[in-house]
Amino acid sequence: MKATRAEARQSLSVRLGWRLAAVMLVGILLAAAAVAWRAIATVHELDDSALQTQARLIASRLPASPDADGRVALPENLIAPFRASDGDNVFLVFQGDRLAAASDAIAAAHLAPFLRNRSEAGFFRLPAMPDHVHGMVGLDTRVGPWRIVVLQGREQTGVLLDSLVENFLLESLWLLLPIGIATILVGVLTLRRGLRSLRQASAAAALVGPTRPGARLPVGPLPREIAPLVLAVNDALTRLEHALVTQRRFMADAAHALRTPLAVLTARLDSLDDHPALGALRSDADRMARLVGQLLRMARLESLPLDVTQWVNLRAVAVEAITALMPIALQRGVDLELRESTVPLIRGNHAALVLAVTNLVENALSYAPPESAVEITVTSPAAITVLDRGPGVAVKDRERIFGRFERGSAPRDGGAGLGLAIVAGIAAAHGGTACVTERAGGGAAFVLALRQMQDAPDEPRPPSPPRPSSAVGDSFDLYPKG
Repeated sequence: MKATRAEARQSLSVRLGWRLAAVMLVGILLAAAAVAWRAIATVHELDDSALQTQARLIASRLPASPDADGRVALPENLIAPFRASDGDNVFLVFQGDRLAAASDAIAAAHLAPFLRNRSEAGFFRLPAMPDHVHGMVGLDTRVGPWRIVVLQGREQTGVLLDSLVENFLLESLWLLLPIGIATILVGVLTLRRGLRSLRQASAAAALVGPTRPGARLPVGPLPREIAPLVLAVNDALTRLEHALVTQRRFMADAAHALRTPLAVLTARLDSLDDHPALGALRSDADRMARLVGQLLRMARLESLPLDVTQWVNLRAVAVEAITALMPIALQRGVDLELRESTVPLIRGNHAALVLAVTNLVENALSYAPPESAVEITVTSPAAITVLDRGPGVAVKDRERIFGRFERGSAPRDGGAGLGLAIVAGIAAAHGGTACVTERAGGGAAFVLALRQMQDAPDEPRPPSPPRPSSAVGDSFDLYPKG
């Protein structure tokens, strides 16, 4: 997996550049090899043609029969060019196995042992010899009673290769090298220019989200090869937008369809005369209303991101939560106490944080014994702690209770196990955490720790006034309208 991720991070431009460089290098080497091979083949063809011409010229000057002593007299102008070659070009004329004429007697004496027993006519090669380290190439021709052998040294092939490398290839390299570099640069720049529109599409894709469901990737400047992929992504985004709109509509319809009957049920229960079961029915209706509200809130937290760009005063958050729950605290005989220190404004969602603190305080009120106090402390850098004198939370339950539908070992009556899950979700949306520890002297301490932003404004804006709440935890607007 690590190798795959590292390969995925490699630049296409870099890979294209290296591969083009490798192709150009291989191309230059192959071109040099082809030129050298063709040059050698050309030399061999020229050698063969020269040998054939020389053999025909010698054959045209041979008499019909040798002299009485078996020798052949050839014109001096025919022999002179061979002697001038300093042994590099030699001819020998045989009648049977007897040497009849030669351009160089000394060279003929060295070569005759290699040539006397040859029975095949045509081109041949001789191995390296003291005077010819590269060997010799020859032509064996039969004309009447004569056997004409013309030989030529192969040193010129080596000289030609050296000249080819020193002159042609090295000089051509200075021409091919700029062409190769220009080809690589053009390829890399073309790729980077083609990918520029893809990077713009990637930047546009980063802006797509639940808060901007209608955003789409630009298609116009994309290359033809990539446009189908972007069009397919846009089609997928359209389907997702439709699903998101359907989900939002469902949540709104569910909120209306469920809360309205519950409100009607509660009103009808209030209009009934006293009955022994009336209190239990009211409690059941309240618990059902709270459960429905928490379910809808949890669904919205999981489907839509919170707007956490507002400047939030944590003291105002704590005051609003305490104000909303004060009637319940008075009814249960529990005091709510606020302790605070100077805390700067943070970036977040005021309504969501009020909901989180409200759930923590409501949880504490459910376990706090009468005549005790629930303390809400606001501490620096950005944390709100709710402390109670209840039975506390067992160590094995301290992480589990922040999951959905999870409750501690001693759950309160009517608890659905969603309040703390909502707190954990809001904390995560703010880049923070929610946890519970043991309080000194007994009880539990629930801590909502948030991320503090460093770019707080110079002049803090005044906190929003507390808003009345008819149903605790159900009336906070966490998301922007529209």
